Amino acid sequence: MILFFLNSSCSNICRNSLTMSESLTEVPMTLSLDNYQVADLSLAPEGTKRIAWAKHHMPIMRSLIERLEKEQPFRGLTIGICLHVEAKTGVWLEALTKGGAKVVITGSPGSTQDETAAALVTDYGVHVFAKRDESFEEHIHYCKAVLQFNPDIISDNGADLHELIFTDPQFEHLQQHIIGATEETTTGANRLREDFKSNKWSTLIINDTMSKRIIENRFGVGSSVVDGIMRATNVMLHGKKVVVVGYGYCGSGTAQRLRGMGAHVTVVEINPLAKLEAHLEGFYTAQLADALPDADMVITITGRDDTLQQQHFELMRDKTIIANAGHFQREINVAALQKMSNKQQQIRPHVTAYDLGNKQLFLLSNANLVNLSAGDGNPIEIMDLGLALQTLSLERIALDAKSLTKTPQPVPYDIELKVAELSCEHWINH
Repeated sequence: MILFFLNSSCSNICRNSLTMSESLTEVPMTLSLDNYQVADLSLAPEGTKRIAWAKHHMPIMRSLIERLEKEQPFRGLTIGICLHVEAKTGVWLEALTKGGAKVVITGSPGSTQDETAAALVTDYGVHVFAKRDESFEEHIHYCKAVLQFNPDIISDNGADLHELIFTDPQFEHLQQHIIGATEETTTGANRLREDFKSNKWSTLIINDTMSKRIIENRFGVGSSVVDGIMRATNVMLHGKKVVVVGYGYCGSGTAQRLRGMGAHVTVVEINPLAKLEAHLEGFYTAQLADALPDADMVITITGRDDTLQQQHFELMRDKTIIANAGHFQREINVAALQKMSNKQQQIRPHVTAYDLGNKQLFLLSNANLVNLSAGDGNPIEIMDLGLALQTLSLERIALDAKSLTKTPQPVPYDIELKVAELSCEHWINH
């Protein structure tokens, strides 16, 4: 049985040292944060090839790059970004830099392609602070490095940049400096709306668009999660008992792709409307405690912390595979699992075995997003659409931020329609 927890809802670079304040340097690590921090610049040629392959399959972004290079909507602006540093993102950053922006970016733990990070520094002059093996503490350190550039606009992924600006006195001045922002995820949207007041500028929530929810989340995430699991484990999905806990857009897509692979899918969902939808789609539904004991695999993608805790690990049977496809690693309480185990051993590049005495549990990618850490993330064409939404949203902020209310809000509908039209033009009518 497989369980899924899903959410309802320029080549010459100058290495001039940044002046880091105490709150940044107090993080206990031996890092020299200059104008970039990547694993190995010698990897850049491979990253250049990765980005070129992605760009070949991103006609929407190619058309936007051509237009933005002529119109220069971002001239004079610094854009600070927290988003997965991988090849498709590289195409997006080409659009922003050729559109006049100075770009500073960090990624997420476990999802950075070190080759791509190096290429972004050498080929486009992007200030990159990201490494594939970074810890969460290093990730926050890198987020602070991004904010040290005093961005005019931020593009966030999980609201980490927003949180630092609203909670760290070192960055309080940015509350009056930033003219607008985007947030990619439901996780980040929830944090902006629930955890801290965000009313100093408009934040356009990419995941509030129907095109993002249906096309990227349902079709893109669904297929990439299955791809990541297959790459990490090499196990057969046909005939496995699958439980999807949570049935949002990412969840429904993942459940459908798994069913298409021959898995037997059960859904656990606390939202009655989403639960009803799952039922009418033909999925079994159950309570979490009832579903866990018979599971072959458990995967979280809820956008919420501690979806899996000690009591849940206790219910799982021997050799259950556990993975996370939600934004933050902390959807799975890895510390609790480590405390329960007598021994831990990495048995494949993305599989760690935890010996609990009476059983073994297998955790994929250290609970980082399985589709990006064990795979290449969403299909290129899907992200062509998603990153077009990001690009046009950032352009609207750069050119007309005053027209937007100072609150988290959906992407303006005309932008969503424009991206849908471009998708039809390139995907259907080509």
